Amino acid sequence: MNSKIVDFDEERLKKSLCQIYAIQRSNCFPEEIMPRAMEKLDLDEDGAIELLKSLISLGWLSTGHIMTKFFLRPGFVAWFPVIVSAAGREKIERLLV
Repeated sequence: MNSKIVDFDEERLKKSLCQIYAIQRSNCFPEEIMPRAMEKLDLDEDGAIELLKSLISLGWLSTGHIMTKFFLRPGFVAWFPVIVSAAGREKIERLLV
């Protein structure tokens, strides 16, 4: 995996969101998505944390009642229960049109 600092520009965030949503659609359990996403997007734990923070701040991922601070740290980020929000799905639909 990557150990360099990852720059998440808007285009990369959109592509990452689409990848995460595709994984989410083929998976039953939200906590199984991040390991696959990290592998597919070639992210280490720090990169995954930055990606999740960016997507959450944009409102494209729903955090519901989970404690994000618990999951957004090395050793735990792979088990972050990913749920693409309504705003995230809307963004994906606009990208696909």
